[in-house]
Amino acid sequence: MNRISMVLIAVVLAGSAAARPGQEQKAKEVHAAGCVQAGIEVRCLVLRDVKSGKLYNVLIKDPRPAIGDGIEFTAVPFEGMTYCMQGTPVLVTSWARKDSLKCTPGEAPRN
Repeated sequence: MNRISMVLIAVVLAGSAAARPGQEQKAKEVHAAGCVQAGIEVRCLVLRDVKSGKLYNVLIKDPRPAIGDGIEFTAVPFEGMTYCMQGTPVLVTSWARKDSLKCTPGEAPRN
């Protein structure tokens, strides 16, 4: 192929991969439940999901749940840097206490 054909093919492929106006990709929501634990770093909260076993670094604005509370939450992946060094960071959009989880510090929750 000549050089012009290669450039045209590259432009077409790049254009087809670009997002179209008005088609924003929604961040995949995360739904999980577990016991809130203190992270290693100050003010960091972590939670191990009772179903998947995945550890989350939960970024929650006030009011924050207390250490040892059982909660369920909805979140979106956090796309920035965090100083908390544990778990997958997620930005919590809503949460609620889940009293059916029997949480004790340092142990996995029991249903």
